[in-house]
Amino acid sequence: MNSGFRVANFQNRFKRSCASIQGLLSSMQFSTWLFSTQTAKEHSTIQPAQAAAPEGPAETFFDAEFLKKIERLRLVAKRLSWAGAKGEHAVSRKGFSLEFSDYRNYQPGDDLRYVDWNIYRRLERLLVKVFTAEEEMNIYLLIDTSRSMAQGSPAKIDYARRVAAALGYIGLKNLDRVGGASFAIALHTPLTLGRGRKQILRLFNFLGGLSCSGATDLRLSVRSFCRLFPQAGLVIVVSDLFDPAGWRAALQELAIKKHQILVVHIIDEQESSPSASGDITLRDVEGGHERKIFLDAELVRRYQQELRRYLGEIEAICASRQIDYLRTTTQIPFEEFVLKTLRQASSVN
Repeated sequence: MNSGFRVANFQNRFKRSCASIQGLLSSMQFSTWLFSTQTAKEHSTIQPAQAAAPEGPAETFFDAEFLKKIERLRLVAKRLSWAGAKGEHAVSRKGFSLEFSDYRNYQPGDDLRYVDWNIYRRLERLLVKVFTAEEEMNIYLLIDTSRSMAQGSPAKIDYARRVAAALGYIGLKNLDRVGGASFAIALHTPLTLGRGRKQILRLFNFLGGLSCSGATDLRLSVRSFCRLFPQAGLVIVVSDLFDPAGWRAALQELAIKKHQILVVHIIDEQESSPSASGDITLRDVEGGHERKIFLDAELVRRYQQELRRYLGEIEAICASRQIDYLRTTTQIPFEEFVLKTLRQASSVN
């Protein structure tokens, strides 16, 4: 596939919600378009990227050296600082534990069981132990397998698989439960929650079997996901977010259900910096529609301007809702993204 063929994938995908792009390409259908300098007939047999199911453990996705590095990382749930206040008592819950965090001065009504009497004997000060309440965390991987994810070099779905594999592996090594599902126009067969070594193998087999097809409906997929996985946890959405009509509502739905959210936004370099020019054919990879246009420097400039606005809107919405948002391109080495960029998210340390 030539480099120009991939560009309109991004351009016309979010054109549905962008008036300026509509003005540029007003006669075009609003869906996932790709630029091509060849004829439509030559591209009529484009197939989504297929992935072979891994036959072994984590080394299918990573080498042993990389595994050692990511084992130092941890997925972090939001925590609640807690001390024995008046009327509170110990709670017995599966997967629930208390970790010492700090001290504070005793206040009338505090539970005397949490006074550090050793400090009192030495300093004659009443200090109360403050704990951090920790629960076993459910980690959900929600992976976009719409047809647009098959585009790119490397394909975005291949990058997404490795990101999901790394995050799932980190969670399982830290004794969290990991599950999830893929989605396109609807939610696909899920990976049930589980933990331990067997779940690592299930996770990699699940990811290895993913392939791309169909359009994207993130909102509908998230609704199905919330019904299927009602217990709150950390939801990691890995997608190119080519769903301008649905991504806001989808993130809002997850927030309403009290999920902690991490969005990993993957785009291809050609989608941000198109190199095609001249007479080109646009083909909708998810709908099959075609249009011919003349692509010049001015059109590319206006496209990139609108792209920046669109990406900025996603970033701003996530920031306003305390959603971790990380964007990467397929040209950034996967190892660099996982070991450096991921640490920018509050969900990872």
